[in-house]
Amino acid sequence: MESARSTEYLPRLRLDELLEELQVRIDGVRGTQDRVHSLLEAVLSVGQELDLSHVLRRIVEAAVVLVDAEYGALGVIGEDQRLAEFLPVGVDKERIEAIGRLPSGHGLLGELIRHPQPLRLGELSEHPASYGFPPNHPPMRSFLGVPIRVRDEVFGNLYLTEKRGGREFDGEDETVLSTLAVAAGVAIENARLYEEARHRQRWLEANAEVTHSLLSGVDETRVLELIVEHARRILAADLGVLMLPVAGTDELQVALAAGTDAEAHRGLVLPRRGTFGGAAFTASEPVTSTDVQNDPRITVGPQRWERSPIHISEPTRHSLI
Repeated sequence: MESARSTEYLPRLRLDELLEELQVRIDGVRGTQDRVHSLLEAVLSVGQELDLSHVLRRIVEAAVVLVDAEYGALGVIGEDQRLAEFLPVGVDKERIEAIGRLPSGHGLLGELIRHPQPLRLGELSEHPASYGFPPNHPPMRSFLGVPIRVRDEVFGNLYLTEKRGGREFDGEDETVLSTLAVAAGVAIENARLYEEARHRQRWLEANAEVTHSLLSGVDETRVLELIVEHARRILAADLGVLMLPVAGTDELQVALAAGTDAEAHRGLVLPRRGTFGGAAFTASEPVTSTDVQNDPRITVGPQRWERSPIHISEPTRHSLI
């Protein structure tokens, strides 16, 4: 039943545009028939996914195989023109933890953000924008990067390093990777639209359940718990809390909490100044943060998670984190 309903929301691929673009680019691949076959398999594989996170992972995995690179990554560009997401392939979990903070878009990676054109280097350290690697980073010399466009928007970049056998990436590698990037843009667009449709459907179902509970005379506290839990689940949040103003004071109390560390938050009384709840009351509009740990608006309250976003909406009488 779920798959049948989901199919209704599948957006139509821009097949004519995609096939025309792929044909032009495939004509530029002068290699063996096996390589063209591998490219087409990769394009089809990427296009089969609908979950955006799976699409992105499949893209970078296919890219590494197609151009015979030891390492690869896909960087998603955020609104601030920095890397909002970075998905590496070829580096194990232990090495990633040893390296520490993932790239944010400085140096050579930022070069493709500033100038979204294919970039191919035999020795990446010789590029003016390169300023070395952090400790514990594997050595990398050859480099190939191409942008991924979703219609007219640059969604992110594919970064490939260390052509196997000590070789350099060539023009054919660039053509192959650019071809994959075209298909990737269409696949990402479809995954985005599909996810938006599913998101709307989940909100409609949640609204219907809340409305039914209200009309059925369900206890008010239970309805509020239902609202918090639905919001937390749909937004994929670790924690959801409902904060109410304490009468006659300038404080807020956590009336409901659900999710990770809910017990540590439930019943907390916090000042409006220095908390997101207070920020929402003051702004009378949704308040968000992309870096909870370092957000200057938060000066009091329990421990926050590193880089975890918190979303707060401020209806007329309460605040929902």
